[in-house]
Amino acid sequence: MQDDKTTRRTGDKAALPKARIALLVGAGLAALLGLVAALVRADLIHPSGRVPLADLHGGLMVYGFLGSAIGLERAVAFRSGGPGKPRWGFLAPAMGLLGSLLGIMVLVASALGAQSGVLRIELLAGIPWTLSMLALTAVYAAIWHRQASAEVLIQTLASLLGLVGAAGWVAGLDSAVLSPSWLLFLVLTIVGERVELARAAFSSVRLESGILGLSLLLVLMLPAQCMAPQVGYPLLGLSLALLLLVMAGHDVAKTTFRHGGLPGFMGTCMMSAYGWGLLAALIWMVAPLDSQTYWGDMALHALAIGFILTMVIAHVCMIVPSVIRRPLPFHPLLWVAWGFMQAGLLIRLLGTIRLFTPMWKVGNALNVVGMLAMMMTVVYLAACGKRILASKREHRRQGEDSVDGMPEAIVLRNDLVLTTITVLLLVAGMVLMVIRPGLVKSAGDTSGIGNSSVHAVESGVMPAENVKPTGHVTQVTVGVKGMAFVPDSITVPAGDRLVVDFRNTGDQRHDLVFANGKETGVVPVDGAARIDVGVIGADTLGWCSLAGHRQMGMELKVRAKGAASTAGDHHMEGMAAMGSGDVADSSVPTAAKLKAQAEKSNPASAALSPLKDRNRAGARQYVLDIKERKEKVAPGLERTVWSFDDADDPRDSDSRPRAQGPVLRGHVGDTFEVTVRNKGSMSHSIDFHAGPAVPQVMMRNIEPGKDLRYTFKAERAGIWMYHCSSEPMSNHIANGMYGAVVVDDGTLPAVDAEYVLVQSETYLGTKGGTADSVKVASMNPDIMAFNGRAFQYDAHPLGLKAGGRVRIWVLDAGPNQPLAFHVVGTQFDTVWTEGRYLIGGTAVEDPSVSASAGAQVLPLLPAQGGFVEFRVDQPGDYPMVNHAMSLAEKGAHGLLRVS
Repeated sequence: MQDDKTTRRTGDKAALPKARIALLVGAGLAALLGLVAALVRADLIHPSGRVPLADLHGGLMVYGFLGSAIGLERAVAFRSGGPGKPRWGFLAPAMGLLGSLLGIMVLVASALGAQSGVLRIELLAGIPWTLSMLALTAVYAAIWHRQASAEVLIQTLASLLGLVGAAGWVAGLDSAVLSPSWLLFLVLTIVGERVELARAAFSSVRLESGILGLSLLLVLMLPAQCMAPQVGYPLLGLSLALLLLVMAGHDVAKTTFRHGGLPGFMGTCMMSAYGWGLLAALIWMVAPLDSQTYWGDMALHALAIGFILTMVIAHVCMIVPSVIRRPLPFHPLLWVAWGFMQAGLLIRLLGTIRLFTPMWKVGNALNVVGMLAMMMTVVYLAACGKRILASKREHRRQGEDSVDGMPEAIVLRNDLVLTTITVLLLVAGMVLMVIRPGLVKSAGDTSGIGNSSVHAVESGVMPAENVKPTGHVTQVTVGVKGMAFVPDSITVPAGDRLVVDFRNTGDQRHDLVFANGKETGVVPVDGAARIDVGVIGADTLGWCSLAGHRQMGMELKVRAKGAASTAGDHHMEGMAAMGSGDVADSSVPTAAKLKAQAEKSNPASAALSPLKDRNRAGARQYVLDIKERKEKVAPGLERTVWSFDDADDPRDSDSRPRAQGPVLRGHVGDTFEVTVRNKGSMSHSIDFHAGPAVPQVMMRNIEPGKDLRYTFKAERAGIWMYHCSSEPMSNHIANGMYGAVVVDDGTLPAVDAEYVLVQSETYLGTKGGTADSVKVASMNPDIMAFNGRAFQYDAHPLGLKAGGRVRIWVLDAGPNQPLAFHVVGTQFDTVWTEGRYLIGGTAVEDPSVSASAGAQVLPLLPAQGGFVEFRVDQPGDYPMVNHAMSLAEKGAHGLLRVS
């Protein structure tokens, strides 16, 4: 055959085909981007910028990488196999790479905020990929014209399938529905190539026709798979299984895998590929494919990695040399890539069986490592091929290729195979034991499986197949406010496909994950992402999966209107509890709902009222009424509160918090005369820490309808707690029966603002009921509050003028949790607690305390109190928090607004 100018030799060395190598490198780059996308999809990496690369994973791997590589190899063979040396066949790989480039550009533009409707990735990436498949089909048609054969016809069928799949994507069909078509384009290409390469094994005309017939049957099942998946997937799996069984039964691989060197490697790879392909077929036939488990993902990747990419590894030493005109000798390093891929698939399969996300992620990572190992090995062998071949020839001349009569290559292959199998079993076993240490003792126990988003299906989510699709698409826009989705509940007609446009209008990064595994990936502030949730057949949930975000209220409820109700609200609550390991009892309102209630309610006054003489100097007279009332905690949620109410300022009709009694005020030396009237339905009492009293006299139970006159003399300054002392005392305090008494000695300097904050705890019981005594005993509160309501001073900040000085009295009413009071962005110059100054005040006279000393927290245990003073010069919102941050996130949080 006559060489053209580009194939002219210099000496005995062929000139490098730079254009071909450039196309091959481009395909490799598309593969690398596809692997990064795979890691993003598996939630293994989180790129700092939201370039939604995961959305393009399938297209990059099928059309950008493998489609371009197939087009390049076919274009080379087409050009060298006939007269005229046609170059137009290279349009196939060129258009494939153009599609990848444009797809990445669209994603980058979207991440930068481009909103133009023209920048549809399906158009800018899909059209070049469609043209690439059209060019590849034309190449096969030309080859058929030269030499008609069944194998060429099978490959032509494959390219047509790739063409239809790409065009369907351009037309707006869901890539999840098209993914089997995309993969079967590659499967049929490999089938045709195997029949062509192993012609001696497939030489029977009847056999070739049978393989073609099974290929046609496989293609015919695809419309059924798209339109009637309940029937289509089993038929598709059955057709694929028949095709692969015939191929494996006649392929020379069933005998060559016993050999050494390249034949043994190729045979082993191909036999394992047939095994994974048959597993994919079996999954399609019998496993649940409702997109809410990992079985659908497992089938696709058993086919994509287990069959297709393993076949690529098997033939890489034959394909690459035909493109680059350089030898690519077999090397044992290729076993490493094969081993990583098999290990990844095995662990991925275990994660699928156990519905265990961490194990599934490990399998993903190993698959990516296997692909990278294959690519690096190919680069190494291409660069060092001549040297490796020379070394092999030298070994053969020296007769070093036998040990005890057995060829060295066979010994090496056997050792590598046995080692690989051992490593696979070891890795799988170790991962399983590390993640599930109790598995051996309780193999049937499904509790504690982990925070798998897919595990939410066990709560009873109705598969979309159980409802007839309407063909209609419901599209909604979801934003973020604080730590909540807005709206946080949407209603979708049952059978509609739900598409969510997620816009991160919050102040930090978030994502949106649904119970069926569909997710946006991490979206930065002001970023956006679209997610096709699928056909809605029953109520389901979405949430932010970033650590702690769901716990703080970032859940999105999706209600299916008109769906057959099998579990009702209990079903939704079950999903809420099971979808993530850090989510509390579903009856506990989220931080967002607590804030929403605070916004539409009147706050408790935190300002410390000036002293008022009542009746005669030196006496402070108060009347407190004990009441049992309902209080709205959050939208749709009430609780019963027991509390002390100021008879002169009752809270029966307004929206102020019902919990916590009024703040009483007096001087050192004042006598407090407090009349307590029990208007409740049970026995209560009162205990004032602000003065001495005989417990059996002053703190005795007050029966319903009875009064008690409690008298004490305030002899010491401070902020003192009062509370109900009836048993169980913890429950009475948790139900709201506490308050504060502020006694000063007249030595405190004037300040621009003076406030009182009392921390308390809420332990929700039955809906509308009192505190749950079991929760109280376990000391794990559902809600925290300052002055009786969670987050009320976020909604209604306390005020201070810039440059002003403020004094904040703080009391920890308990009954259980500590308080580390902190004001973000400030430093305390005066701290007083439990009878003494820690800094400032009289502490300046202590030589051990520096005049420049400051403090960051006022630490208090239950029933302890104190005050802090500081000055704020710059305007802004300064958060006041319990620096035990989990408690702050439950409601012990407010704002000091400096203006």
